[in-house]
Amino acid sequence: MMRAFRQWGLLIVPLLVLGFQAVNACADDKPLVGLIPKAQKPIKMDGKLDDWEGAFVTPVHIGHPDFANRGAEFLFLWDEQNLYIGMRCLDQKPAHVGKDTALYDGDAVEFYLDTRGGDKLGDKDFGPGALHMFYTAFTGTEVKPRMAVRNLPALKDFKLKDAEVAAEKTSWGWTAEFKLPWAHFPDFKPKAGELLGIDCELCSSDGGPRVDRTFVYSSPTSVGTPSTFGRVKLVDKLEPTELKAYSRALLPLSLTESKNYGYVYATAGISPTIAKTVTTFEGKIIDADGKVKLSTPGSRQTLEGSGLMLWNGKWEINDLPPGVYTVELTGLDAKKNIVVQRTEQIQHGAKAK
Repeated sequence: MMRAFRQWGLLIVPLLVLGFQAVNACADDKPLVGLIPKAQKPIKMDGKLDDWEGAFVTPVHIGHPDFANRGAEFLFLWDEQNLYIGMRCLDQKPAHVGKDTALYDGDAVEFYLDTRGGDKLGDKDFGPGALHMFYTAFTGTEVKPRMAVRNLPALKDFKLKDAEVAAEKTSWGWTAEFKLPWAHFPDFKPKAGELLGIDCELCSSDGGPRVDRTFVYSSPTSVGTPSTFGRVKLVDKLEPTELKAYSRALLPLSLTESKNYGYVYATAGISPTIAKTVTTFEGKIIDADGKVKLSTPGSRQTLEGSGLMLWNGKWEINDLPPGVYTVELTGLDAKKNIVVQRTEQIQHGAKAK
């Protein structure tokens, strides 16, 4: 239709798209954590995501225990007229029963944007050129999109003229497309090389009020200040050789270490942005001296219907001495060049006193 927690015997350590390290320096020395490529063809606002080739795609909720209702991808594109945000979401009960004044309280997206240039980009206060708004594909269980600007004094005169949401229910969840005209930000001129502050927060409801949320780039601190929005750059197109710096967005990683028996399990979300370029994955456990102790190619998994892609791997670490180890996951192209790479540390056994 159109329109780190602990369990018995386990330590679950989700390592998602938060806490970015500075990989590329921006003009104000804040990290550049993502890209937005220019649309290769006109975007038809029908909710289908059929014409989003070349988008920068960020998986979220990787490792969530209810992935069938939480797994999702945000897609990013731009052209001279609009900024576009796509959404592909696993959800067995898509709905929004909340009021128009509380669009965050259901299956929805909280959207954050800062178009202010120079030393004003990332200013701590909301003001002209910055935005916090909400949109949902649903009214009740019907595909009937709604949008609203957050009720802030600095945004009281902001009207969502010509902004649009289109969506479609699917057998596995829903898809949506959102466009926001650049005309709302007269001081911003969209062109390759321009910087933005941005974030997308997925709100999940399971048919009632919001019960879960996740961010692409930042955290709930963005509700209070644009200074914590992710910093991204508009580009004409994506170059595979330049994507390693954005591995946290393109290959979000979740690790689980069993405490009653020595195993480390890993799940990574594979962005469609890198899926065709990466031909093999290498998952390694590396000791403090840089020696590879264990390795696995793992396995890819494509979820039927939605097409969301995961990498799964595991290592038995019983025979490793206690200590700090690095989990390294690398995606390689056909010539064995690194396309994306994630590294995270784990503590195996008791810490040294």
